[in-house]
Amino acid sequence: MPGLQSIADLTTQIRTTTGDIPPPLVGASSTVVNDSLYVFAGRTVSSRRMTNDLYVLDLKTYVWSRFIPPPDSEPAPKPRYFHSASVYEGKIIFFGGMGYSRTSSEGLCALDDVCWLDTAEMEWHYVESLPTLFNARPRYAHLSTISGNRLIIVGGQDLNNQYISEINVFDLDTLQWVQVCPFDRQCGAYRSVSVSASSGCSVPLFGSRSWDQEMQTEVEGNPNLQRRQSILNKDDVLFRLSYTTPATTNAENPVYIYSNYNFTDVKRELQLFCSPNSAPNRVQDHSTSMSGTVLPPGLRFPTGHILGHHMILAGTCLTPTSQMFQLWALNLANLVWTRIDSGAILSSGSWNRGILHENESRFLILGNRDRSLLDDYNHRQVNFDHLAVVDTEAFGIYIPPASTCAPIAQELGLSVLNDPVMADFEILSNDGEMFPVNSLVLSERWPHFRELMEKSLDNIEIQDEELKEKQEHDHRKLATICPTTRTMFFPESHTVTLAFLQFIYTDHLLTSEQHQPHILCQLLLLSDIYNLARLKELATHALHQMLTMSTASQIYETAALTGQMGLQVRALKVMISAKKMMQRGVNPSEFVSRREYNGSSRDDDAPDRSRMSMLDEAMIPSSPLPPGMTRANTVGPVPQQFLPSAHGPPMSPSMSARSPPPTPKASKSSTLTNLVSRNAQNKKIAAKQYAAGGSMYFPFRG
Repeated sequence: MPGLQSIADLTTQIRTTTGDIPPPLVGASSTVVNDSLYVFAGRTVSSRRMTNDLYVLDLKTYVWSRFIPPPDSEPAPKPRYFHSASVYEGKIIFFGGMGYSRTSSEGLCALDDVCWLDTAEMEWHYVESLPTLFNARPRYAHLSTISGNRLIIVGGQDLNNQYISEINVFDLDTLQWVQVCPFDRQCGAYRSVSVSASSGCSVPLFGSRSWDQEMQTEVEGNPNLQRRQSILNKDDVLFRLSYTTPATTNAENPVYIYSNYNFTDVKRELQLFCSPNSAPNRVQDHSTSMSGTVLPPGLRFPTGHILGHHMILAGTCLTPTSQMFQLWALNLANLVWTRIDSGAILSSGSWNRGILHENESRFLILGNRDRSLLDDYNHRQVNFDHLAVVDTEAFGIYIPPASTCAPIAQELGLSVLNDPVMADFEILSNDGEMFPVNSLVLSERWPHFRELMEKSLDNIEIQDEELKEKQEHDHRKLATICPTTRTMFFPESHTVTLAFLQFIYTDHLLTSEQHQPHILCQLLLLSDIYNLARLKELATHALHQMLTMSTASQIYETAALTGQMGLQVRALKVMISAKKMMQRGVNPSEFVSRREYNGSSRDDDAPDRSRMSMLDEAMIPSSPLPPGMTRANTVGPVPQQFLPSAHGPPMSPSMSARSPPPTPKASKSSTLTNLVSRNAQNKKIAAKQYAAGGSMYFPFRG
């Protein structure tokens, strides 16, 4: 493997696969379900014969195995290639493709059958639907995706290589074709993708009904965006970051259809097919709405996937100056394109097919690092010997945490924490603050507290003076309990302790105390110490939103200590980009107030797009919101004492939250030292903007 050439090389790794590796194939389908990759059918390059073989790659061990159905089970579908495969509730739904004619073993025909593989039972199932006016015509090289409980078939070609200008909808519950929609575009696997999210997203998507309704409601006065009285008290501010919602069958996600063609002078088109249930026959054209400092070139045999609120586009780029597999991201909140720089690893070898591993926020690319991309492309050949794994979280592209309870339930949790009548226990911080808590709530939601409570029943009672000694112990140790006084000593400052308890009571991060960079860093450290997966997910998500040039060094060190590789690499990229800007004589602070969640500046206040692109490459923000949607359910200004820290590394547990953390030592990283020392003025500007705005400071326009 070539040596590292840039920070981008940290985002991509090469894995060598073993086992029963599939032969090079043409037109095979590849899908990921949970932690397995399935490759089905295709035409072999060596014998030029179509197959119906099924291969499974374990994405934890990278070992291939060939699946052979038991003798008493349903046989595999007929051999085919350039068919479609989509995942629905653990099943892989296959449709159409080019196969052998029933009348001749050498003749070909286009197929129109629907079948699926139950990956849990590894059994084949077939559909015998009644003929209707909505049935999809036989085709191959078409597009497919799942929206709710509907299979959406787009375009493709018939046996005479004529494009089929229609969209067909198949109900996966009734197993019937239920809708057909004319579509006057030439879409096919050679140049187009169709994608729909497998889950919902609280970020309104551009062009969707939710986005249009949100903007219309905002103009008319959206009560959800207005300041309102919290059940806690009038001085508190509640923040709600983006989150993931479960997919439902009665609220299908829109289908995005992207095409590029005329590869010498690339044309790009984007259509939106709305929910079949709510807006039949409705196709919106947003081709002219796409923008970005750079736009994707013409990609051949592209694949598309949605992760969070980004569409990832991957495919082969062949130009006189470039022969490379490329990845791009389209922010579906504002239709801004950004290049995903996967480093020099993909610049050599033959990389042929991209698939999303959604559960791990990884993008997988099948290929062979020792072969020629141009030679394999000329034969339409896909190889399976190696796997390139791209960490998309390092680019701010990932699935936001799910919301586990309604906003009113979250606020109720804060109210219970604030009510001493509900308390039967106390938490003592290392700076002497006492917090009354309910031991049943803590035992239910904090395993370490429950273990201490159980052990304390069997141990000799600890005297009060021993508790005082524990306040002076090594603060790197875990929290301890004194059963006689029903008190726990928590070796953190009162601000960190309060933020931690607020998470325990709400299962979310939503208060002004929690939404400060140095507090979030401490919460991320605590999630690692106490093995709280939910807190780690929430804190990492929030730190992605607060990643700026003034917080990058602090977030970098915390991410390194907790093993959050994606966040760590992204923070390092921001620091390196800031250093490059300063070396060119550009003051990064002039961009801080202009940054948006989409990674670019507004057209009306963009000072220099060429300069801005340096930051765009380092930051694909992970949670953009349309104007007015940055913050919800706010209740007044943030108290002055809760200004976000713009200092260096996160505070150690022994530090008081009221005193600023020390500047990082030069021996750790000259980059970190230079960044902190040269951005002192930038930090002051950020704090002034925060104080003047009377709200939580974000470097992005909301």
